[in-house]
Amino acid sequence: MSKKVLSIILLCCVVLLAVSAGVYVPRAKDNHLGDTKVHNITVWYTDEAMAAYLNEAAIAYQEQTGVAVSLKMVSGLEYLEGIQEASLHSTEGPDAYIVNSDSLEKARLAGLATPMDDPNGVLNTDNYPQIALNAVTYNDKILGYPFTYETAAFFYNDTYLTEMAGKAIEAERNKAEGEEAMEELEEGAEPDSEVTADEIEESAEITEEQVLAKKDEILPASMIELLEFANTYDPAENMETFLLWDVADVMYNYGFAGAYMNMGGVHGDNREEIDIYNTDAMYCLSVYQDFNQFFSIEAEEVDYEGVVEDFVGGKVMFTIGGTSMLNTLEKAKADGTFTGEYGVVSIEMLNANLQFKPLSVTTVVAVNEYSEKQEVAEDFAQFITCDYVDNLYARSGKLCAHYLEEYPVPAIADMMTCYENSVALPKIVENSNYWILAEMCYTNIWDGGDVNTELMSLSSQVKKEISGEEVNELKLETPVVQESYIKDE
Repeated sequence: MSKKVLSIILLCCVVLLAVSAGVYVPRAKDNHLGDTKVHNITVWYTDEAMAAYLNEAAIAYQEQTGVAVSLKMVSGLEYLEGIQEASLHSTEGPDAYIVNSDSLEKARLAGLATPMDDPNGVLNTDNYPQIALNAVTYNDKILGYPFTYETAAFFYNDTYLTEMAGKAIEAERNKAEGEEAMEELEEGAEPDSEVTADEIEESAEITEEQVLAKKDEILPASMIELLEFANTYDPAENMETFLLWDVADVMYNYGFAGAYMNMGGVHGDNREEIDIYNTDAMYCLSVYQDFNQFFSIEAEEVDYEGVVEDFVGGKVMFTIGGTSMLNTLEKAKADGTFTGEYGVVSIEMLNANLQFKPLSVTTVVAVNEYSEKQEVAEDFAQFITCDYVDNLYARSGKLCAHYLEEYPVPAIADMMTCYENSVALPKIVENSNYWILAEMCYTNIWDGGDVNTELMSLSSQVKKEISGEEVNELKLETPVVQESYIKDE
């Protein structure tokens, strides 16, 4: 046999072996994965609500790529410790996993999160809001793909607002007609006998455009406008209060001073940027405390589930709720429990100079640095957070951090605006209990505690946890609130 014939036979054997080995086929011809020989990856998660979406996405991914995705739901307790144990002492560790962004420093220091290559260039503000990118960034490295988010927003009963807008237009017309009639009497003018009944009826009709314009005009754009709204309009039928929210949960309270409580800079990882105890934060929390006398909400008597139930039942005009509330309202509309319409809006604290920035929690799909399949794991991370994410809400009820061209529910676009205006939890490991400390601070202030003392205590505790030493803040003068909360009569 000649050497040429033998070479051809050997080449054919190599090709046959490659084909029979099931070489990984990338999703796109220019995909960076090339001919990586990966048959499967493992992904861990903790939220049962994500199961349907992840399983469906895994099937779609395998159909497109040939790579099987094994999904494993595990306990959220000592989650990262479990990933590390499985990665170091067995072959069962995940290639990628879903985690909250505030755990990224811990994950990075444990060697569990590798910086993203972002081969397709999707990790930018064309696809995600800046807050989402900040949430997944640690030490100026992006450690994962933003997935879902939770934040707080103002919900309002749009049916009630429409009713009030119509009554406001009618009242304004009656007032104008009365003033016009009075002027005619004073001037001795005769009534216009040529005006027909049809013309009178037509002029009295209130158009949909007029109602929409009036709704935009009267919808509160700040907390002080909400107070003015409550003092201007009569409650709708069945409505028990204008505003009710869970004042004991920091997720729904933090926004009152959140814009002025710097915890680690924009990425929440800088220990040199801790600025909680300052005049602006004290000012806002003083106003927050004053709200108690207007709304008389007792922290121990209100819980989030009860607030949602009252809003669905039409007992509340405005409330502060999370992304889960939007999902609850959509389900209530579908089963007829909630028969009206609702809206979502981002409002300011008191005015344009005092901002309202709520907390947000972003989940991240991170890639395990111990994995030998990091490229494929990152490819799948992009797939479920970017390429396939249009299906997320329908399968899980969760809201995606990725922008969508069209949202399945219009209010989700408004919720995204609130997310864009939020602040993320810090990633600093020593301050992993910041959520709890902040909640105690807000609760004490709502219940009448001294604003200056409570905020100073929170700041000192946070800095002590970082330095390991007692921190004595230089006491600041408590600012005097200048705004008037009730519109002058």
